[in-house]
Amino acid sequence: MRTTLIVAGLLGLSMAPAACKKNSDSNAPSGECGGMCGRGTRCDGKACVVDYSQDICTSQAVVEEEVPMRPPITSWGECTLDRNQLPKKFVPVDDKSIPQYDPNRTRTLDWSAGDEQLNEPVLNANMREVEYAINECLAVAACYNGGSLKGGRIDLIISLVGKTGRADAVSVTAGPDLQVFGIVPCVRKAIANHQFPTYNGPPMTVKYNIEIGE
Repeated sequence: MRTTLIVAGLLGLSMAPAACKKNSDSNAPSGECGGMCGRGTRCDGKACVVDYSQDICTSQAVVEEEVPMRPPITSWGECTLDRNQLPKKFVPVDDKSIPQYDPNRTRTLDWSAGDEQLNEPVLNANMREVEYAINECLAVAACYNGGSLKGGRIDLIISLVGKTGRADAVSVTAGPDLQVFGIVPCVRKAIANHQFPTYNGPPMTVKYNIEIGE
């Protein structure tokens, strides 16, 4: 089981009702509005208001397209590899080049960037891909750990850059039983290697956790 919390650089999408008619007829302007009221509105005193006697469009809400997503992982942290093919001595992944997430670090803002952000379905689909890469880390650790791992939770904080679609900082916190055989550096590397979609907007901070049962 996993839960997702997305904190974007820009928050909130506005959705406003739209007034429209199904035919080309419009009410003649009246009142003191000076003929300024458009289709789907009427003059009330000195203000143009929505005319609910006309056919009103329900909303301008954008319908999000369905994003393809791989199926959920049902077997976490199991040794699915041939142990004879693994090096006899475990060597952890080198993650020294990946910065840790720091909420207080100085950022250089790109003032030419727009206000785009990745929406939740797109992020969830990409995080599912990341889950599969993380499970490969767990599988290797399980093989060195007698074939399986104990349960626990892995918390991720990812700083995502829109121009590159890459994580420029990653923090991973794991329970005691999931800090064996290089799981944490391997997970950090898996996230840093993932190619997210690019977008024209400010950086996003993605918080994500994975709960692994015993």
